[in-house]
Amino acid sequence: MLLSISMSALPVLLGLGGPLQYQQVPHAGLPYIEKSRREVAFYPGGKLELTLALPGDVMISGWDRPVVLVEMEKIIYRLPEDEARSLASRHPLQVRHTQTLATVRVAAPAMVPANIEVNLTVRVPKQRTDLKLTLRKGDLRLQEINGWIEATLPEGSMEIRSVSGYFSGITRLGDIEADLSGKRWEGFGFTAVTHNGKVLLRLPAQYSAALQLQTEEGAISIDYPEQLVEGEAIPLAAVAKKKARSLSATVSEGGAPVRLMTMRGDVRLESKPEP
Repeated sequence: MLLSISMSALPVLLGLGGPLQYQQVPHAGLPYIEKSRREVAFYPGGKLELTLALPGDVMISGWDRPVVLVEMEKIIYRLPEDEARSLASRHPLQVRHTQTLATVRVAAPAMVPANIEVNLTVRVPKQRTDLKLTLRKGDLRLQEINGWIEATLPEGSMEIRSVSGYFSGITRLGDIEADLSGKRWEGFGFTAVTHNGKVLLRLPAQYSAALQLQTEEGAISIDYPEQLVEGEAIPLAAVAKKKARSLSATVSEGGAPVRLMTMRGDVRLESKPEP
């Protein structure tokens, strides 16, 4: 969320010698903002479990360092500074780790305050990091990660870019955007499901996979090259059954399954330019 903050709202640095934190002092109706970060040594091939029990977005991307970096932003609305700071202190960033297993958690009471959100930005070793992700209410973005990845979102959209290994993601309310790269899915497969939301899949024109796209109530649109079947160019086409639409096709040389499904919403398949 972009905020216009005047120069008079200066950050206050906290936690010198420990995890870096700062607070943005609110004024004139602006929210209270508190940021912190943790960095821990972590070998490629390890597993990270992340639970965000407050509303907020999560972005996880891979990098070349053997380190997990977690940056947290708490935003509290419509409270005086002292009350906002007290509320923020009751929801700390909890990080426990060895060099091969890390847990990142922001806990919440049964009755979640309506005026707080917590956003997390995480960097992990991209060569291989397994992820188990649970969000309460917010969007998830993943990019440039190889690993065994499982994501559960009761409410929120998913954006997945340049991921490999194994991916299984489900959201009850939210859109899915998958942008895959390379020549094929490297790993066991990709599955993403939304109960209520749109689905967009972008693939390189020469991508090899076993595609399975489905909507129980919606349309499927296709902007993708024709496929050669026994020397004949055949366009990809969806099959209709009452309100449902589905597309099952082997593209290029075939390969691992790439499955995307919505119970209620439209599905679109697009080709993208080669890098």
